[in-house]
Amino acid sequence: MDKTSGWMQAVVFNSLLVLMPVIAAQSLSMAFSGEGFSDTPTIEAIDQTRRNMDESFASISPRSGGDKYKFWHDIVERELTDMDVSAARGFLLAAPEMLDRESVRELQADSDGVKMDRADDRLAAAALRKLPLDIGLKFEEAEAAAGRKTFASISSDFEDTDEADGSDTTAIGETQAASEDASALGEEDETEVTLAASARSADRRFILLGTFADLANNSERWVRGDRVDPITLKVTAIGLIGAESADGVGDGNVRAASILKSARRARRMTPEFTTYMRNRLNDAIPDSALRPALEDVFDELATTSVRVDRVRDAYMSAIDPAGLQQLEADLVQIDRIGMLTSTPAAITLIEHVKDEADLRRARLLAEAGGDRSVALVKQNGEDALRIADTGIKWTRDLMFQVMGLTASGLALLYVMIATFRRNVRLPKKRIEPTGI
Repeated sequence: MDKTSGWMQAVVFNSLLVLMPVIAAQSLSMAFSGEGFSDTPTIEAIDQTRRNMDESFASISPRSGGDKYKFWHDIVERELTDMDVSAARGFLLAAPEMLDRESVRELQADSDGVKMDRADDRLAAAALRKLPLDIGLKFEEAEAAAGRKTFASISSDFEDTDEADGSDTTAIGETQAASEDASALGEEDETEVTLAASARSADRRFILLGTFADLANNSERWVRGDRVDPITLKVTAIGLIGAESADGVGDGNVRAASILKSARRARRMTPEFTTYMRNRLNDAIPDSALRPALEDVFDELATTSVRVDRVRDAYMSAIDPAGLQQLEADLVQIDRIGMLTSTPAAITLIEHVKDEADLRRARLLAEAGGDRSVALVKQNGEDALRIADTGIKWTRDLMFQVMGLTASGLALLYVMIATFRRNVRLPKKRIEPTGI
Protein backbone atom coordinates (compact mmCIF):
# COMPACT_ATOMS: atom_id res chain seq x y z
CA MET A 1 0.00 0.00 0.00
CA ASP A 2 2.84 2.42 0.87
CA LYS A 3 4.61 1.67 -2.40
CA THR A 4 1.47 2.33 -4.46
CA SER A 5 0.78 5.52 -2.53
CA GLY A 6 4.36 6.71 -2.98
CA TRP A 7 4.26 6.07 -6.74
CA MET A 8 0.98 7.95 -7.16
CA GLN A 9 2.20 10.89 -5.10
CA ALA A 10 5.35 11.11 -7.22
CA VAL A 11 3.28 11.20 -10.45
CA VAL A 12 0.95 13.87 -9.05
CA PHE A 13 3.86 15.92 -7.76
CA ASN A 14 5.73 15.93 -11.10
CA SER A 15 2.54 16.58 -13.05
CA LEU A 16 1.75 19.61 -10.92
CA LEU A 17 5.30 20.92 -11.35
CA VAL A 18 4.77 20.86 -15.12
CA LEU A 19 1.17 22.07 -15.11
CA MET A 20 1.45 25.05 -12.76
CA PRO A 21 3.91 27.11 -14.86
CA VAL A 22 1.69 26.56 -17.91
CA ILE A 23 -1.43 27.76 -16.08
CA ALA A 24 0.48 30.71 -14.61
CA ALA A 25 1.81 31.75 -18.03
CA GLN A 26 -1.65 31.57 -19.57
CA SER A 27 -3.12 33.59 -16.71
CA LEU A 28 -0.48 36.31 -17.02
CA SER A 29 -0.88 36.43 -20.79
CA MET A 30 -4.64 36.73 -20.50
CA ALA A 31 -4.39 39.42 -17.82
CA PHE A 32 -1.74 41.66 -19.39
CA SER A 33 -1.66 40.97 -23.13
CA GLY A 34 -4.47 43.44 -23.87
CA GLU A 35 -7.06 40.81 -24.73
CA GLY A 36 -8.92 41.85 -21.61
CA PHE A 37 -9.30 45.45 -22.76
CA SER A 38 -12.87 46.58 -22.43
CA ASP A 39 -14.59 48.64 -25.10
CA THR A 40 -14.97 51.54 -22.65
CA PRO A 41 -12.01 52.36 -20.35
CA THR A 42 -12.72 52.56 -16.64
CA ILE A 43 -12.01 55.61 -14.50
CA GLU A 44 -9.22 53.70 -12.73
CA ALA A 45 -7.57 52.82 -16.04
CA ILE A 46 -7.74 56.43 -17.25
CA ASP A 47 -6.25 57.76 -14.00
CA GLN A 48 -3.43 55.21 -14.03
CA THR A 49 -2.66 55.91 -17.68
CA ARG A 50 -2.62 59.65 -16.97
CA ARG A 51 -0.05 59.09 -14.22
CA ASN A 52 2.01 56.95 -16.58
CA MET A 53 1.90 59.74 -19.15
CA ASP A 54 3.12 62.27 -16.58
CA GLU A 55 6.07 60.03 -15.79
CA SER A 56 6.84 59.56 -19.48
CA PHE A 57 6.88 63.30 -20.16
CA ALA A 58 9.10 63.83 -17.11
CA SER A 59 11.54 61.21 -18.39
CA ILE A 60 11.68 62.86 -21.83
CA SER A 61 12.92 66.17 -20.43
CA PRO A 62 16.65 66.54 -19.60
CA ARG A 63 17.64 66.20 -15.97
CA SER A 64 19.49 69.50 -15.89
CA GLY A 65 17.13 72.31 -14.92
CA GLY A 66 18.85 74.76 -17.25
CA ASP A 67 18.28 72.53 -20.27
CA LYS A 68 14.62 71.76 -19.58
CA TYR A 69 13.22 75.01 -20.95
CA LYS A 70 15.36 74.95 -24.11
CA PHE A 71 14.36 71.35 -24.83
CA TRP A 72 10.69 72.14 -24.29
CA HIS A 73 10.92 75.29 -26.43
CA ASP A 74 12.62 73.41 -29.28
CA ILE A 75 10.17 70.54 -29.25
CA VAL A 76 7.12 72.85 -29.36
CA GLU A 77 8.70 74.84 -32.19
CA ARG A 78 9.43 71.61 -34.08
CA GLU A 79 5.81 70.55 -34.00
CA LEU A 80 4.62 74.00 -35.07
CA THR A 81 7.08 73.92 -37.96
CA ASP A 82 5.50 70.61 -38.97
CA MET A 83 2.06 72.30 -38.64
CA ASP A 84 1.02 69.66 -36.11
CA VAL A 85 -1.20 71.71 -33.79
CA SER A 86 -2.34 68.76 -31.69
CA ALA A 87 1.20 67.65 -30.86
CA ALA A 88 2.31 71.23 -30.16
CA ARG A 89 -0.65 71.77 -27.84
CA GLY A 90 0.10 68.42 -26.20
CA PHE A 91 3.61 69.56 -25.32
CA LEU A 92 2.19 72.84 -24.00
CA LEU A 93 -0.09 70.84 -21.71
CA ALA A 94 2.88 68.69 -20.65
CA ALA A 95 4.87 71.75 -19.51
CA PRO A 96 4.31 71.02 -15.77
CA GLU A 97 6.08 67.67 -16.20
CA MET A 98 8.83 68.91 -18.51
CA LEU A 99 9.92 72.20 -16.89
CA ASP A 100 11.78 72.87 -13.64
CA ARG A 101 9.95 73.48 -10.37
CA GLU A 102 10.27 77.24 -10.41
CA SER A 103 8.87 77.47 -13.93
CA VAL A 104 6.04 75.14 -12.97
CA ARG A 105 5.07 77.35 -10.02
CA GLU A 106 5.02 80.40 -12.30
CA LEU A 107 3.02 78.46 -14.87
CA GLN A 108 0.38 77.44 -12.35
CA ALA A 109 0.09 81.00 -11.07
CA ASP A 110 -0.32 82.33 -14.64
CA SER A 111 -2.94 79.71 -15.52
CA ASP A 112 -5.07 80.76 -12.56
CA GLY A 113 -5.30 84.25 -14.04
CA VAL A 114 -6.42 83.10 -17.51
CA LYS A 115 -10.16 83.56 -18.08
CA MET A 116 -11.12 80.37 -19.88
CA ASP A 117 -13.64 77.68 -19.07
CA ARG A 118 -11.52 74.57 -19.54
CA ALA A 119 -8.51 73.89 -17.34
CA ASP A 120 -6.51 72.54 -20.30
CA ASP A 121 -7.12 75.73 -22.26
CA ARG A 122 -5.96 77.85 -19.33
CA LEU A 123 -2.83 75.76 -18.92
CA ALA A 124 -2.01 75.80 -22.63
CA ALA A 125 -2.50 79.57 -22.83
CA ALA A 126 -0.26 80.13 -19.81
CA ALA A 127 2.38 77.79 -21.22
CA LEU A 128 2.32 79.59 -24.55
CA ARG A 129 3.00 82.89 -22.79
CA LYS A 130 6.26 81.47 -21.50
CA LEU A 131 7.46 81.05 -25.09
CA PRO A 132 8.71 83.84 -27.36
CA LEU A 133 6.18 85.88 -29.33
CA ASP A 134 7.12 84.29 -32.64
CA ILE A 135 6.14 80.87 -31.24
CA GLY A 136 2.73 82.25 -30.30
CA LEU A 137 2.26 83.62 -33.80
CA LYS A 138 3.30 80.28 -35.29
CA PHE A 139 0.73 78.57 -33.08
CA GLU A 140 -2.03 80.87 -34.32
CA GLU A 141 -1.02 80.31 -37.93
CA ALA A 142 -0.94 76.55 -37.46
CA GLU A 143 -4.35 76.62 -35.79
CA ALA A 144 -5.81 78.68 -38.61
CA ALA A 145 -4.37 76.29 -41.18
CA ALA A 146 -5.84 73.32 -39.32
CA GLY A 147 -9.22 75.00 -38.92
CA ARG A 148 -8.98 74.94 -35.14
CA LYS A 149 -9.31 77.79 -32.65
CA THR A 150 -8.29 77.02 -29.10
CA PHE A 151 -7.80 80.57 -27.86
CA ALA A 152 -9.51 83.81 -28.78
CA SER A 153 -6.22 85.47 -29.66
CA ILE A 154 -2.84 84.43 -28.38
CA SER A 155 -0.96 87.38 -29.82
CA SER A 156 -3.24 89.87 -28.05
CA ASP A 157 -2.00 88.53 -24.72
CA PHE A 158 1.49 89.74 -25.56
CA GLU A 159 0.89 93.00 -27.42
CA ASP A 160 -1.47 94.58 -29.93
CA THR A 161 -0.77 92.47 -32.98
CA ASP A 162 -3.03 91.69 -35.91
CA GLU A 163 -4.37 88.17 -35.87
CA ALA A 164 -2.81 85.83 -38.35
CA ASP A 165 -5.24 85.34 -41.20
CA GLY A 166 -5.16 81.71 -42.24
CA SER A 167 -8.81 81.17 -43.08
CA ASP A 168 -8.03 80.52 -46.74
CA THR A 169 -5.60 77.74 -45.94
CA THR A 170 -7.44 74.45 -46.03
CA ALA A 171 -4.79 71.78 -46.31
CA ILE A 172 -2.32 70.37 -43.84
CA GLY A 173 0.24 67.59 -44.03
CA GLU A 174 -2.21 64.71 -43.87
CA THR A 175 -4.44 65.94 -46.68
CA GLN A 176 -1.44 66.69 -48.89
CA ALA A 177 -0.10 63.20 -48.36
CA ALA A 178 -3.53 61.75 -48.98
CA SER A 179 -3.88 63.64 -52.25
CA GLU A 180 -0.46 62.51 -53.45
CA ASP A 181 -1.20 58.88 -52.68
CA ALA A 182 -4.75 58.82 -54.02
CA SER A 183 -3.68 58.10 -57.57
CA ALA A 184 -1.32 55.38 -56.39
CA LEU A 185 -4.28 53.54 -54.88
CA GLY A 186 -6.30 53.86 -58.06
CA GLU A 187 -9.00 56.18 -56.78
CA GLU A 188 -10.53 59.28 -58.28
CA ASP A 189 -10.89 62.64 -56.53
CA GLU A 190 -14.01 62.50 -54.47
CA THR A 191 -16.40 65.10 -53.15
CA GLU A 192 -17.13 65.40 -49.47
CA VAL A 193 -20.01 63.83 -47.60
CA THR A 194 -21.98 66.20 -45.39
CA LEU A 195 -21.91 65.06 -41.79
CA ALA A 196 -24.31 65.99 -39.01
CA ALA A 197 -24.14 69.55 -37.76
CA SER A 198 -22.55 68.38 -34.51
CA ALA A 199 -19.32 67.53 -36.33
CA ARG A 200 -16.53 70.04 -35.93
CA SER A 201 -15.66 72.18 -38.92
CA ALA A 202 -12.05 71.08 -38.72
CA ASP A 203 -13.14 67.52 -39.41
CA ARG A 204 -15.28 68.27 -42.45
CA ARG A 205 -12.23 68.42 -44.69
CA PHE A 206 -11.44 64.84 -43.77
CA ILE A 207 -14.79 63.42 -44.79
CA LEU A 208 -13.21 61.97 -47.90
CA LEU A 209 -15.72 59.24 -48.59
CA GLY A 210 -17.14 60.73 -51.77
CA THR A 211 -20.54 59.73 -53.11
CA PHE A 212 -22.26 56.53 -54.17
CA ALA A 213 -21.55 57.51 -57.78
CA ASP A 214 -17.81 57.49 -57.03
CA LEU A 215 -18.25 54.18 -55.22
CA ALA A 216 -20.04 52.73 -58.26
CA ASN A 217 -17.24 53.81 -60.61
CA ASN A 218 -14.49 52.40 -58.38
CA SER A 219 -16.48 49.20 -57.82
CA GLU A 220 -16.76 48.66 -61.55
CA ARG A 221 -13.01 49.10 -61.94
CA TRP A 222 -12.44 46.64 -59.08
CA VAL A 223 -14.72 44.05 -60.68
CA ARG A 224 -12.94 44.50 -64.03
CA GLY A 225 -9.57 43.83 -62.37
CA ASP A 226 -8.19 47.36 -62.27
CA ARG A 227 -5.85 48.45 -59.49
CA VAL A 228 -8.29 49.56 -56.81
CA ASP A 229 -7.64 49.13 -53.11
CA PRO A 230 -10.40 46.89 -51.69
CA ILE A 231 -9.85 48.25 -48.18
CA THR A 232 -10.66 51.84 -49.12
CA LEU A 233 -13.47 50.57 -51.32
CA LYS A 234 -15.22 48.75 -48.49
CA VAL A 235 -14.45 51.47 -45.94
CA THR A 236 -16.09 53.94 -48.30
CA ALA A 237 -19.16 51.72 -48.61
CA ILE A 238 -19.47 51.34 -44.83
CA GLY A 239 -19.18 55.10 -44.38
CA LEU A 240 -21.66 55.98 -47.10
CA ILE A 241 -24.20 53.47 -45.83
CA GLY A 242 -23.73 54.89 -42.34
CA ALA A 243 -24.20 58.43 -43.67
CA GLU A 244 -27.71 57.49 -44.80
CA SER A 245 -28.76 56.38 -41.33
CA ALA A 246 -30.17 58.92 -38.91
CA ASP A 247 -28.70 57.47 -35.72
CA GLY A 248 -25.49 58.43 -33.94
CA VAL A 249 -23.87 55.12 -34.87
CA GLY A 250 -24.06 56.08 -38.54
CA ASP A 251 -22.32 59.40 -37.92
CA GLY A 252 -19.62 57.59 -35.96
CA ASN A 253 -19.09 55.17 -38.84
CA VAL A 254 -18.70 58.11 -41.23
CA ARG A 255 -16.07 59.79 -39.10
CA ALA A 256 -14.20 56.55 -38.39
CA ALA A 257 -14.31 55.50 -42.05
CA SER A 258 -12.96 58.91 -43.07
CA ILE A 259 -10.07 58.58 -40.61
CA LEU A 260 -9.29 55.07 -41.82
CA LYS A 261 -9.45 56.08 -45.46
CA SER A 262 -7.22 59.10 -44.88
CA ALA A 263 -4.69 56.98 -42.98
CA ARG A 264 -4.77 54.29 -45.66
CA ARG A 265 -4.30 56.71 -48.53
CA ALA A 266 -1.52 58.51 -46.66
CA ARG A 267 0.10 55.10 -46.01
CA ARG A 268 0.12 55.65 -42.28
CA MET A 269 -1.13 52.22 -41.25
CA THR A 270 1.15 49.41 -40.15
CA PRO A 271 1.13 46.21 -42.25
CA GLU A 272 -0.26 44.31 -39.26
CA PHE A 273 -3.15 46.72 -38.79
CA THR A 274 -3.78 46.76 -42.53
CA THR A 275 -4.13 42.98 -42.48
CA TYR A 276 -6.32 43.17 -39.41
CA MET A 277 -8.67 45.71 -40.99
CA ARG A 278 -8.73 43.78 -44.27
CA ASN A 279 -9.94 40.71 -42.39
CA ARG A 280 -12.50 42.73 -40.45
CA LEU A 281 -13.82 44.29 -43.66
CA ASN A 282 -13.93 40.92 -45.40
CA ASP A 283 -15.97 39.56 -42.51
CA ALA A 284 -18.36 42.51 -42.76
CA ILE A 285 -18.59 42.51 -46.56
CA PRO A 286 -17.34 39.13 -47.87
CA ASP A 287 -15.85 39.12 -51.36
CA SER A 288 -17.73 35.90 -52.06
CA ALA A 289 -21.02 37.78 -51.70
CA LEU A 290 -19.99 41.22 -52.96
CA ARG A 291 -18.25 40.36 -56.23
CA PRO A 292 -21.11 38.27 -57.74
CA ALA A 293 -23.62 40.94 -56.72
CA LEU A 294 -21.57 43.68 -58.40
CA GLU A 295 -20.96 41.57 -61.50
CA ASP A 296 -24.72 41.17 -61.93
CA VAL A 297 -25.14 44.94 -61.65
CA PHE A 298 -22.50 45.82 -64.22
CA ASP A 299 -23.54 43.12 -66.68
CA GLU A 300 -26.85 44.87 -67.20
CA LEU A 301 -27.34 48.11 -69.10
CA ALA A 302 -28.83 50.90 -66.99
CA THR A 303 -28.75 54.64 -66.55
CA THR A 304 -26.23 56.17 -64.16
CA SER A 305 -28.77 56.81 -61.41
CA VAL A 306 -30.21 53.32 -61.65
CA ARG A 307 -26.74 51.79 -61.61
CA VAL A 308 -25.81 53.79 -58.50
CA ASP A 309 -28.93 52.54 -56.72
CA ARG A 310 -28.16 48.98 -57.71
CA VAL A 311 -24.57 49.27 -56.45
CA ARG A 312 -25.86 50.56 -53.13
CA ASP A 313 -28.26 47.63 -52.93
CA ALA A 314 -25.46 45.21 -53.84
CA TYR A 315 -23.29 46.40 -50.98
CA MET A 316 -26.17 46.33 -48.52
CA SER A 317 -27.17 42.82 -49.56
CA ALA A 318 -23.56 41.61 -49.21
CA ILE A 319 -23.19 42.84 -45.62
CA ASP A 320 -22.84 40.13 -43.01
CA PRO A 321 -24.54 41.38 -39.79
CA ALA A 322 -22.21 39.51 -37.43
CA GLY A 323 -19.10 40.69 -39.25
CA LEU A 324 -20.42 44.25 -39.40
CA GLN A 325 -21.01 44.23 -35.66
CA GLN A 326 -17.39 43.27 -35.04
CA LEU A 327 -16.17 45.94 -37.45
CA GLU A 328 -18.36 48.61 -35.83
CA ALA A 329 -16.78 47.84 -32.46
CA ASP A 330 -13.44 48.96 -33.93
CA LEU A 331 -15.01 51.92 -35.71
CA VAL A 332 -16.39 53.12 -32.38
CA GLN A 333 -12.86 53.17 -30.96
CA ILE A 334 -11.49 55.12 -33.94
CA ASP A 335 -14.38 57.57 -33.87
CA ARG A 336 -13.88 58.18 -30.15
CA ILE A 337 -10.17 58.87 -30.70
CA GLY A 338 -11.05 61.42 -33.35
CA MET A 339 -13.65 63.09 -31.15
CA LEU A 340 -11.25 63.36 -28.21
CA THR A 341 -8.47 64.89 -30.30
CA SER A 342 -8.93 65.74 -33.98
CA THR A 343 -8.97 63.80 -37.20
CA PRO A 344 -5.28 64.44 -38.07
CA ALA A 345 -4.37 63.58 -34.47
CA ALA A 346 -6.37 60.35 -34.69
CA ILE A 347 -4.35 59.36 -37.75
CA THR A 348 -1.17 59.97 -35.74
CA LEU A 349 -2.43 57.82 -32.86
CA ILE A 350 -3.42 54.85 -35.01
CA GLU A 351 -0.24 55.05 -37.08
CA HIS A 352 1.50 52.57 -34.76
CA VAL A 353 -1.52 50.36 -34.04
CA LYS A 354 -1.06 46.71 -34.96
CA ASP A 355 -4.13 44.92 -33.60
CA GLU A 356 -7.34 45.27 -31.64
CA ALA A 357 -5.53 45.59 -28.30
CA ASP A 358 -3.34 48.42 -29.64
CA LEU A 359 -6.43 50.20 -30.92
CA ARG A 360 -7.94 50.15 -27.47
CA ARG A 361 -4.64 51.33 -26.00
CA ALA A 362 -4.71 54.29 -28.38
CA ARG A 363 -8.27 55.07 -27.30
CA LEU A 364 -7.22 54.86 -23.64
CA LEU A 365 -4.33 57.26 -24.30
CA ALA A 366 -6.71 59.70 -25.95
CA GLU A 367 -9.13 59.43 -23.02
CA ALA A 368 -6.37 60.04 -20.50
CA GLY A 369 -4.42 62.77 -22.25
CA GLY A 370 -6.23 64.22 -25.25
CA ASP A 371 -3.68 66.18 -27.27
CA ARG A 372 -0.97 65.12 -24.83
CA SER A 373 -1.34 61.59 -26.17
CA VAL A 374 -0.51 62.86 -29.67
CA ALA A 375 2.63 64.58 -28.38
CA LEU A 376 3.71 61.42 -26.57
CA VAL A 377 3.17 59.24 -29.64
CA LYS A 378 5.10 61.72 -31.81
CA GLN A 379 7.99 61.56 -29.34
CA ASN A 380 8.05 57.87 -28.32
CA GLY A 381 6.44 56.16 -31.29
CA GLU A 382 4.85 52.78 -30.68
CA ASP A 383 6.36 52.59 -27.19
CA ALA A 384 3.84 55.23 -26.13
CA LEU A 385 1.03 52.70 -26.57
CA ARG A 386 2.56 50.45 -23.92
CA ILE A 387 1.94 52.92 -21.10
CA ALA A 388 -1.82 52.54 -21.51
CA ASP A 389 -2.71 50.61 -18.36
CA THR A 390 -6.17 49.16 -18.37
CA GLY A 391 -5.66 47.08 -15.25
CA ILE A 392 -6.85 43.49 -15.04
CA LYS A 393 -10.28 42.68 -16.41
CA TRP A 394 -11.60 39.69 -14.48
CA THR A 395 -13.28 37.69 -17.18
CA ARG A 396 -14.77 34.27 -16.55
CA ASP A 397 -11.90 32.52 -18.34
CA LEU A 398 -9.32 34.42 -16.30
CA MET A 399 -11.11 33.57 -13.05
CA PHE A 400 -11.14 29.88 -14.01
CA GLN A 401 -7.43 30.06 -14.78
CA VAL A 402 -6.67 31.61 -11.38
CA MET A 403 -8.91 29.09 -9.62
CA GLY A 404 -7.12 26.25 -11.40
CA LEU A 405 -3.75 27.69 -10.44
CA THR A 406 -4.85 27.99 -6.81
CA ALA A 407 -6.18 24.44 -6.75
CA SER A 408 -2.95 23.13 -8.27
CA GLY A 409 -0.93 24.99 -5.65
CA LEU A 410 -3.00 23.53 -2.82
CA ALA A 411 -2.73 20.03 -4.29
CA LEU A 412 1.05 20.42 -4.60
CA LEU A 413 1.26 21.57 -0.99
CA TYR A 414 -0.83 18.57 0.16
CA VAL A 415 1.39 16.13 -1.73
CA MET A 416 4.51 17.69 -0.23
CA ILE A 417 3.14 17.44 3.29
CA ALA A 418 1.92 13.86 2.76
CA THR A 419 5.27 12.80 1.32
CA PHE A 420 7.13 14.43 4.18
CA ARG A 421 4.98 12.73 6.78
CA ARG A 422 5.32 9.34 5.08
CA ASN A 423 9.09 9.39 4.58
CA VAL A 424 10.29 11.38 7.56
CA ARG A 425 9.43 9.72 10.83
CA LEU A 426 10.35 11.49 14.02
CA PRO A 427 11.77 9.31 16.79
CA LYS A 428 9.27 8.45 19.47
CA LYS A 429 9.91 9.70 22.93
CA ARG A 430 10.98 6.96 25.34
CA ILE A 431 8.92 6.78 28.47
CA GLU A 432 11.14 6.49 31.50
CA PRO A 433 9.85 4.21 34.27
CA THR A 434 8.79 6.04 37.36
CA GLY A 435 8.39 4.92 40.93
CA ILE A 436 10.63 2.93 43.27
